[in-house]
Amino acid sequence: MKRLIFAIILVSLQACGPANNSHWQMTTRLNYNDYPVNWQAELVRGCDTCEIKKERLYEPDGVTELSTIYQQGQWRAQNRKAHKARLVFEMGAQFLLVRSREDGLIQLENKHADIEIITKLEQPFEVIMGQSRYEAVITKFEEPRADFALSEPLSVKLHYSVLKSQ
Repeated sequence: MKRLIFAIILVSLQACGPANNSHWQMTTRLNYNDYPVNWQAELVRGCDTCEIKKERLYEPDGVTELSTIYQQGQWRAQNRKAHKARLVFEMGAQFLLVRSREDGLIQLENKHADIEIITKLEQPFEVIMGQSRYEAVITKFEEPRADFALSEPLSVKLHYSVLKSQ
């Protein structure tokens, strides 16, 4: 009887813990139950509690396209096609500045949060900001060449996905 009670407690604890995150995988793209997320769809395949909402932000640097996944009504993941050199996390409250390095890698930083990350295109990385943990991957980053003598700065092209881990 004690073994049965112990087994029930163990199973209950596993159902409430981080195992919920095991459905989500960040590789070179976001996947749910081993299926790639289709950011153009309205639903996530296999996730009955997920919906994808799309937005377009018109900014001076260009149009930013957002596709946000809400799971059980909570912000869960986002895909952005932006024209600013920064990764934005969860409703825009936190961000990392992005820039290319001479060695071809990408440097991400937030001096206020004392975060610096070196990564490359299509390589997933982890970010911890406050009490939240995120996984992210940059799929495209193009900066204008710095040797142009222009009066107006050219906007960048930055495509990335972010997943909030639970």
